[in-house]
Amino acid sequence: MSQEDGPRVSMTLPHDPEILSSIAIDAVVDDIAKVSIWMGELEEEHDWPAPLRFGLELSVEEALANVITHAFEDGGSDPLIRVEYFRPAPESVGMRILDNGPPFDPTAVDSPHLAEDVESARIGGHGVRLMRHFLSHIGYVRRDGLNQLTLVAGPKAQD
Repeated sequence: MSQEDGPRVSMTLPHDPEILSSIAIDAVVDDIAKVSIWMGELEEEHDWPAPLRFGLELSVEEALANVITHAFEDGGSDPLIRVEYFRPAPESVGMRILDNGPPFDPTAVDSPHLAEDVESARIGGHGVRLMRHFLSHIGYVRRDGLNQLTLVAGPKAQD
């Protein structure tokens, strides 16, 4: 992780948190909208803390877009993509994205350096930077043949 990403807040998460809801989607970019609608319903039903949805939804959409566009581009397997919802604490909201694509740990990716100006800016590669900005925890594990990316929005530790 580069210094400009800021400190990573590490919170202890249960190994297998209680999953309150889940949704499976096809490896089609248009299905990301189904996840956004589902998240909106969860926010209302479970009374999420007000400021959390934007950053969490943006992060989930970014992660799903990467899975859909990169993990299954070879067409070698039947795609499995599932998003699970859990609450690690009353003031936090968690989503876990599971997919059966090739192993890939987005938490190990360094964010590209910020450009000095628009002309020298690099397109792409900034999704993890956005996630690190908005989320209090990002975690990855490969288990049982699945990539498992855990995203938690909640209070961040003060510097």
